[in-house]
Amino acid sequence: MTSISFDPRSKLLVTFFASITLMLSLTWTKELIVISFLFLLFLLSGFWQKGVLFLGIFLGLSLTEQLFAGQSNSLFAALLDFFSVGYRRLLPTIMAAVFAMSGTKISEWLAALQKIHVPTFLLVPLAVLFRFFPTLIRDSKSIRQAMRFRGFAHGWSYVRHPLQTVEYFLIPLLMSAENTATELSATALVRGLSAENPHTSVYPLRLKLADYVVFGSVFLLIFLFVRM
Repeated sequence: MTSISFDPRSKLLVTFFASITLMLSLTWTKELIVISFLFLLFLLSGFWQKGVLFLGIFLGLSLTEQLFAGQSNSLFAALLDFFSVGYRRLLPTIMAAVFAMSGTKISEWLAALQKIHVPTFLLVPLAVLFRFFPTLIRDSKSIRQAMRFRGFAHGWSYVRHPLQTVEYFLIPLLMSAENTATELSATALVRGLSAENPHTSVYPLRLKLADYVVFGSVFLLIFLFVRM
């Protein structure tokens, strides 16, 4: 099956739509419609494994709620019911965020933000933020790999040796985060992101038929949810 590449602007709209659902009182049927819509986007994008995973989580949380709903005599059952409902309401936003970041380069996101005329004072911090966390995750993996040579083979070692954890993991990670933030900020400024002149991009972003279908579907769902 040929996957469809969606424009970052349509992905941004989907994320905004999923965030709106948190403020609406949705029945289980409406939640299922939202999850199915996001699941379809995962399938069309070629990331069907992630879509199946999220759909399974939604069905599992729904089943948990049905099994433990109304069992107020058990504290464990009440807490499980509470967390299943809460996590299920957050799931569309998480799915939309994962869908937005899947298959889209950071440079494409920056080009899309420039297309919708995001102010410069927001564009530079966003450029740093987009690149900060992937770099920090990569550095943390390198630090954990180095810690294995020092005898920290698993997570329980972090608890048994808190001082060594601070010395070998937290301090290097904080120093790496500071250096990374400084270097990324300098890189963004050197690349001219703070300049007011129009920017060019190697990514020719152009809305396609699939993007317009996504726009129409999102607006239709918002209209139906507000009216129903």
